[in-house]
Amino acid sequence: MLLGKYQTIEKYPLVLCGARYVPCMIYSPGDGRHVAGELYEVDDDCLNRIDALEQIQDPDGYRRLVIRVSPIGRVNQDIKEALAYFMLPEQVADRRSNDLKTYGPNEAKKYTLRKEKQLTPD
Repeated sequence: MLLGKYQTIEKYPLVLCGARYVPCMIYSPGDGRHVAGELYEVDDDCLNRIDALEQIQDPDGYRRLVIRVSPIGRVNQDIKEALAYFMLPEQVADRRSNDLKTYGPNEAKKYTLRKEKQLTPD
């Protein structure tokens, strides 16, 4: 369920990375910008599916961390704790953008899907 549009209380770098222009929020509190996005309430099953998508179990996957957010336009008011997916600074080598405030349609146009592995019959 969509709770609304929120922004991070702390500043973080949000950049596009790699040849596929993958959006990546980097866990470097105090750097970057107040990142804006949508806040959702999800159940455990949905959270588990997002964790799998973000590959949090892999060494090079995202890390799920608790952050604080407030509604856009009401900075530092109605603060909530939220889960966010980050890359650690040492995981990010190929930045393709400056710090972004949000990941919107213009940034999404640059994204390319991962090529699926082709299975060959034995």
